[in-house]
Amino acid sequence: MTPGRIAPGRRLPLILGTFLGLAASLQASPVDNAQALFRQKKYAEARAILEPLVASEPSNSAAAYFLGMTYLRQGGPKGLDSARLWIGKAVKLAPSQEGYLADYAGVCFLMADRDSSFSLALEGRDAMIRAVAEKPDDLDACDGLMKFYATAPWPLGSADKALELAAQITRFDPKRGPAAYRAIEAIFEKNGRTLKAKSAADAAQSLAPGHPQ
Repeated sequence: MTPGRIAPGRRLPLILGTFLGLAASLQASPVDNAQALFRQKKYAEARAILEPLVASEPSNSAAAYFLGMTYLRQGGPKGLDSARLWIGKAVKLAPSQEGYLADYAGVCFLMADRDSSFSLALEGRDAMIRAVAEKPDDLDACDGLMKFYATAPWPLGSADKALELAAQITRFDPKRGPAAYRAIEAIFEKNGRTLKAKSAADAAQSLAPGHPQ
């Protein structure tokens, strides 16, 4: 066989593989293609697909969501505002989609910090509550809401609810529980809530290996 050439018996699988890959790419939806670009951090290219798509398919929640996420990742002066607009539309189109709710809450929290806005903080909190209700074992959403409750002043925050969420995290993942309690212990200490800090510290200690139950 001539060096560098493919044996005849091996050509067919290679050719079939090429055609199958091409067929798969042709069958992929525009949202799939945009999502692939998003994961490669090619945000401008993803937006080039998504912007006409949300115009032609206004009920496409995934297109609205990923368009919002491209704005969030690209940043810029209006990045957060555009992200909230489009992810918010995705939430309205798919109100039970926990991932949309959690990311919408995160954008609201960032904007609340930027603008010192009580209403945006409240909106973000409520969206995160809905996200956790939809999927109680989403521990990242639980962690975000827990830290919000521990950090935010009354009436937005609640030390007791932060402790409840740390317990929820522990139920789903006992190994992650001590870190959750230690995180809010540090927040409580910083804010001068000594008794709540002790409650968190005691709970973390009770989860330590070898501690009597």
